[in-house]
Amino acid sequence: MSRILTLLRPKPANTPKAPKTKRPGRRRPASSSGARAAKATFVHCLHAEWIKIRTMRSTLYVVLGTLAFCLGLAALNGSSAGSDYASMTPADRAAFDPLATSLRGYLLAQIALGLLGGLVISCEYGARTIVSTLTSVPHRIRVLAAKAVVLVAVVLPVGIVVSLAGFLVGQGALAGAGAPHLSLGDGMALRGVLGGGLYLALAGLFGLALGTMIRSTTATVTTLFGVMLIVQAFAPALPGAVGDWVSTYWPPIAGGQIITGYRDPALLGPWAGLGVMAGCVAVLMAAAFVVFRRRDA
Repeated sequence: MSRILTLLRPKPANTPKAPKTKRPGRRRPASSSGARAAKATFVHCLHAEWIKIRTMRSTLYVVLGTLAFCLGLAALNGSSAGSDYASMTPADRAAFDPLATSLRGYLLAQIALGLLGGLVISCEYGARTIVSTLTSVPHRIRVLAAKAVVLVAVVLPVGIVVSLAGFLVGQGALAGAGAPHLSLGDGMALRGVLGGGLYLALAGLFGLALGTMIRSTTATVTTLFGVMLIVQAFAPALPGAVGDWVSTYWPPIAGGQIITGYRDPALLGPWAGLGVMAGCVAVLMAAAFVVFRRRDA
């Protein structure tokens, strides 16, 4: 009887079901990606950027091509200027600059290393890998700072090697032609070699800043040619005070004084000119950090 009463007793209308428990092996925290991103330190960013720049094919091509061109141009300029020295007028001999003659290859080296700086970030935008980079490291300032540090770590030694090799080859060609030449022990020579490396490192950062703001490799190259070569070529043709200002204070022209031995009183000194170039790059990099932080990928 009691069993029948139990069967006939009405059940509750809404009997809560016991929650299903998931297997421990299938449980994943919802913020796993955020935790991984939070663990990405600046050292991790440096390591990742080093792998990127080391594995880019263009890095090796740019370095070897820049070195080969600068050596060839130094030998050509040295032999040509050395053979012309005997027929120069006294005024031309007084203005003869053996240091600038052997380091003239910086004109192309600045474009090549500036392009490398632009490729460090514009390639990621072109391939859309910048999205995964910023997903892994949401701190955008940390990402761009790591790119800048790794770029300088690559470009600065390359710039010094290019300047040193160009100096040795160019001075050897001048000595072989019987023209005035310098030795590496001269203070002017050390300033030209080390300063040339610093200038080329600044050119690389210049390209990185442009690539960050422009995002396009083609537009970055075009801008580099315009700023570093076209303006410099047409500066003497500009009228009056405009031409004088550009010839004196335009950053690539002012910075290029670091590789000259002949002191023109109308132009900035070597280190003052390099300071103008460094200030320009600092302003552009600050703008690049602001743009990179605020603009969507």
